[in-house]
Amino acid sequence: MPQKIQLEQISLAADRPLVSDVSFTLRRGQVLALLGSSGCGKSLTCAAALGLLPPGVRQTAGRVLLDGIPVHGEQLRGATIATIMQNPRSAFNPLHTMAAHARETCRAAGRETNDAVLLAAMEEVGLDNPRALLKRYPFEMSGACCNG
Repeated sequence: MPQKIQLEQISLAADRPLVSDVSFTLRRGQVLALLGSSGCGKSLTCAAALGLLPPGVRQTAGRVLLDGIPVHGEQLRGATIATIMQNPRSAFNPLHTMAAHARETCRAAGRETNDAVLLAAMEEVGLDNPRALLKRYPFEMSGACCNG
C-alpha cells in the first residue's frame, strides 16, 4: 500500500497563471487542509493531483509522485486517493442508498462488494452502526457522515 503522495512545484495556467509552485507531501494517515481565499487555487491544486483539470486549464510545471515514483493523476483516482467535495451530498445520487453507492465504488475499484467487506471497512474508519448507515439515503446522512 502506498505510504505518501507528493506534489512538487505544481504550477497551473489558463490564459494567465493560476497556481504557482505548490509543493506538499501527504503521508498515509495524515490529513491536509489547503487554506486560502476564494479563487486562490485550492480546488485546482486538488484537481491537478487527480488529473481532473477543467477545460482550458493546464499544468505548466511540477509533478505528482507516489512513494517517490512519478505518476499521472488518472492512475491514482479512486484506487489510491480521492477528494472529499465541499458539498459532500452533491457526490451522491439521492435515489440510491449508501449501500448502493459503496458497492458501485468497490466495483469501480475492482474490489469485493459483499456486505461483510462494506461493514468491516466502515467499522475500520470508526463509523457507528454501519449496518443502519448502509440502509440510509444521502439526505438522511449528516454532513460529517457524507464526508466519511
